[in-house]
Amino acid sequence: MVVLKPKGTTSGEELIPRLLPTLALLDTEIDHQGKLHLSGLLRVPPQGLAVQLFADVQPQADGPELDVVLMSAEAMTRGAPQTHQALLSLIALLPEHAADLELTFRSDRDGPLPRRERTPLQARS
Repeated sequence: MVVLKPKGTTSGEELIPRLLPTLALLDTEIDHQGKLHLSGLLRVPPQGLAVQLFADVQPQADGPELDVVLMSAEAMTRGAPQTHQALLSLIALLPEHAADLELTFRSDRDGPLPRRERTPLQARS
């Protein structure tokens, strides 16, 4: 999973189109594309492992973010190396082909779930 935040003020409906050039370079087959959601399939060479991709716009207090999740049937016991390679390929293409989206979280580096700041009220519960 990666979380992408737009640089500057933007609407949530502008985020999916900003990701499309990167997905095209990965030969992603788009199954469904809406204003705030996208799903597709990419294949990891050389074996052609099918990796599902889901991109969802999430509203946040400081503006919308784009959550991109990659999933496959690859076993996690060895760290899912092909799925991880697909994630690395996506991340590598972002600076040049989606430069206005800033990578703020990646699950392979920052943990399995995005860390949210807890307010004092939430910390008591």
